[in-house]
Amino acid sequence: MIKRFSNIKYVKSTKHVIHLEPSEKLAWYGDKFEAGDVNEFWRKRASLFEMLPMIDSFNGMFNEQSNVLQENIRLLDDLKAMNFDVMIFESFVYPAYLVLDYLEIKAFIPSTSTLFEVNLLQSIGEPSMPSVVPDPMSEFSEKMTLMQRLMNTITNPLIRLMAKQTFKSFRPPYSVIDIPSQESLSSFIFTNSNPYIDYPRPTIEKNVQIGGISVDVEQLKSQKVNEEWYRILNLRSKTVLISFGSIMLSKDMPIENKKSLAKTMEKFPEVTFIWKYESNDTDSFAEGIENIHFSKWVPQTALLGNYIILFSDSNSFVSADSRLSAFFTHAGLGSVNEVSYLGKPTIMCPLFADQMRNSKMLSRHNGSIEISKYDLDDSKIIENSLRTILYDDSYRMAAQNLALQLENQPVKPRELLIRHAEFAAQ
Repeated sequence: MIKRFSNIKYVKSTKHVIHLEPSEKLAWYGDKFEAGDVNEFWRKRASLFEMLPMIDSFNGMFNEQSNVLQENIRLLDDLKAMNFDVMIFESFVYPAYLVLDYLEIKAFIPSTSTLFEVNLLQSIGEPSMPSVVPDPMSEFSEKMTLMQRLMNTITNPLIRLMAKQTFKSFRPPYSVIDIPSQESLSSFIFTNSNPYIDYPRPTIEKNVQIGGISVDVEQLKSQKVNEEWYRILNLRSKTVLISFGSIMLSKDMPIENKKSLAKTMEKFPEVTFIWKYESNDTDSFAEGIENIHFSKWVPQTALLGNYIILFSDSNSFVSADSRLSAFFTHAGLGSVNEVSYLGKPTIMCPLFADQMRNSKMLSRHNGSIEISKYDLDDSKIIENSLRTILYDDSYRMAAQNLALQLENQPVKPRELLIRHAEFAAQ
């Protein structure tokens, strides 16, 4: 869909990879998402009603994706001849069910890149408890008012209603595919949640929680930064990494927020701030401030992994290399998993989608602080948050305690995925 991703080798061990060229319309949708429709969420709320235009874009994209698949039936015939045992796919990408139906694969595992998808869980018979379990797109914590519980309850039925689409099989008699019924027949589902991080909730065996599978702690800890970054990390006694991810860019942040952040950082001359910033206009808000290092790209995982953790006899943490003292981020699920596994104290500033819930989920472990995006222009709030996360050791200890739990969880996410995928195929 987004052309710049077509040449990326996502899996080294898989040799047979097919790239299906998008139609002009599908490429247009990809360009639309990449152009930054989400930038408006720097200023506006990101509740269900503000997300409606994005849901509409996804609907149009999936309809066009099904058209592209139908125009490549010969390719699907070639795939069908390979007799796959099991199919794994992103659950909300509904055209995947067209492929599943055409290839006549009996075992399949819908998966979610978010913590979970309520409608999918309901399809497989898992109980839903919206009064105490916040929806993945919720702005609330587990402690909700009556009105918040009501909003939390109606969110997903509304999303499913607005995202409802009709897809017909590519095989005669070209019947409509009932996706909720298909979901109930799945062998398992993979969800990007981890019971040691997420809010407690009732689950069934069919829901396999593999949150953190993308975090290879040993590999992250072994990463080495180059000479330039090594020098930057050694400039001052403490270092803070600031990154709002690859979708919401710092350069699009309101100018008053940039000025407030820069002004506050100047109050910490003993701290180096590494700020992932994607433009060259930094003089307009940070001219003359010497302790900020701007970079259009940062080796985030290498910097986060630059925290070697040892264990004492009492099973407590001893920090051997803590040159990156804290992380200031947007609470994307990938970053939340990384800091959880690496024991980094964090300031979370959620912007849209699932980030509000992710932030509250991690904050309850006492190793992170949540601030509102509407407070980014308040230098006092930012200063207090930075001072607390940098100099209150309880946050560092709590973050490291969570990392210790994840390090010693009885069954690792990777093993859960492999064993259940093999079991489904068998």
